Amino acid sequence: MELFPLKHGYFTSKPSLEKKLRQVWLFAVLLITLILILFWYPLRDPESTYALVSITITNPAVLYFFRAVTILGSEGFFLVLFSTIYWSVSKTLGSWGLIIMAVSIFLTSEIPKDLIRLPRPDIRGVTVPTYTFPSGHTSGAVSVWGSMAIIIRKRWFWFSALTVMILVGLSRVMLGYHFPGDVLGGLVTGSIFIALLFGLAWKTGDFKYEKNMPFYFLMLLSFCGPLVLSFIPATYAPNLMGYAAGAGTGFLLDKKYLNFSPGGTWWHHPARFAIGVSGIALTTLGAAPLLGQGINFLTFVFFALATFWATYLAPLLFIKMGLAARSK
Repeated sequence: MELFPLKHGYFTSKPSLEKKLRQVWLFAVLLITLILILFWYPLRDPESTYALVSITITNPAVLYFFRAVTILGSEGFFLVLFSTIYWSVSKTLGSWGLIIMAVSIFLTSEIPKDLIRLPRPDIRGVTVPTYTFPSGHTSGAVSVWGSMAIIIRKRWFWFSALTVMILVGLSRVMLGYHFPGDVLGGLVTGSIFIALLFGLAWKTGDFKYEKNMPFYFLMLLSFCGPLVLSFIPATYAPNLMGYAAGAGTGFLLDKKYLNFSPGGTWWHHPARFAIGVSGIALTTLGAAPLLGQGINFLTFVFFALATFWATYLAPLLFIKMGLAARSK
């Protein structure tokens, strides 16, 4: 499976500036970690959290703003975003975006939550059936938007990504879903994920997976690896690992047999979006009755079908309908 276009450096191609920015990033992560350790109890103080939530509750404009912002760190938003990128912009960026979204939230939030098991703020009207530390929306925003910023490597996108990370984290507190300490924890775990992901990618970037590993072994690994991890006792493990399995296997099949091209005329793109998102909605809604029932394998299959639809079945349908062509 081909990797995203790799360029060494997280922030810039200028070595001296890159070194300074890495030092700033490392200092910021260490400072946040130190603050989290030293002020653990104040950062989980219910009274201060309620005071922040009261600002949102009494100001409808603020409430609607943070409701809109918090979506930018949700798996549903990422699912639609990267599927759309896959269909109309870049298959590599779209498929890896889906995989990074699923794996990062799983590793940086779901597993730690079920290990630490801290309760959420007791806010009337806010009911979420999972634990609170660290914030999954925050860690997901840092992991996904940060990864995209590293891949795209544009200054304006980095500023935009950092703004989204901060606002998503703030929204989780202002809407009553998390304590401030949960958000800081998400910033730290998301940053660690980025460092490990790209450190590994740069070390193995010269290894041609599609040439040096048999296709059917890659297919088996893409599906069975996430399937095994889906049985880890974390609340959303089947959902997230399903997303990763479907995206990986769909992309591999497309590359070998379909070779769908994301190009096309101006009206092809909205048509693909309408058809593609409808398919995603049907598969995820079909999984709704299974959630919380402990039927891990079926939940895994339904969510894998959502991203398999996005990366293989929908492109196949687009070609059959004349909404897309095969790459030459």
